Amino acid sequence: MHIQFLTAGGIRTRVIESGRGEPLLLLHPVGFSADVWLRNLADLGARRRVCAPDLLGHGFTDLYDDRGDIGHAALMTHLEALVDRLDFEQFSIVGSSFGAQLALLLCLRMPARIKRLVVVGSGTALQTEAETVATLGKTLANGSSAFDTATWDSCRQRLANLCFDGTLDFDPLILSQLTAYAREGAAQAYKSLLAAMLDVNRARPFRVAERLNEVAAPTLLLWGRQDPRASHARAEAAVACFPRARLHTIERCGHLPFYEHPGEFNRTVSRFLDAL
Repeated sequence: MHIQFLTAGGIRTRVIESGRGEPLLLLHPVGFSADVWLRNLADLGARRRVCAPDLLGHGFTDLYDDRGDIGHAALMTHLEALVDRLDFEQFSIVGSSFGAQLALLLCLRMPARIKRLVVVGSGTALQTEAETVATLGKTLANGSSAFDTATWDSCRQRLANLCFDGTLDFDPLILSQLTAYAREGAAQAYKSLLAAMLDVNRARPFRVAERLNEVAAPTLLLWGRQDPRASHARAEAAVACFPRARLHTIERCGHLPFYEHPGEFNRTVSRFLDAL
């Protein structure tokens, strides 16, 4: 496993990389960084080249594009440039929460290049506009509680609020979070992105819930039964909307199944990616 900084679309981007083989892109939730995949990179990289970037405005990647933007369009332009910069011809994607919405947009924009897709606990990908606005309001409040007063305890509480078992060991993530949140402008960049996501008219062109039937890649929906941000019932209903999809549910699990239950998560994703 190693970390590199590269330039994609003019944006200095941090990427955590593990393994060799077929490419796999991991896209983290809004307000986090690639460090959330620390319990998955080694296992998923056993037979693949796994790349986990910090999205635009997140972690240690530049906070804005060259026009000072951080909305959906800027994020997608950056991701499209990034997969080219990584020399990903054909690749699979695992996206969590907002990262799953971005993954679905990539599938819709470059269908011939996406082999398989894993959607992890994503409200923004499946909910109605009204539901999305309500969920994002909670996301903004929870995230701002860590960004505005970035302490060990505030970051830990933010993570605990998202997980079924709030007593999990979050220490491996917190030091990186504190460092990223301390960057000048990080809190404002987070709030600017959430403002763009909450602006229904601005966000509407990037909705995917009404376009699931257009997703060509075989798809795995992977959900925590007790996800507080993305309804499990919504995931159950959405399976039939994809041309080729199935749902795997992890019990006693919240919004971060890759961190809460890494063993089951890694095995399930690996089997799906390995399937013919």
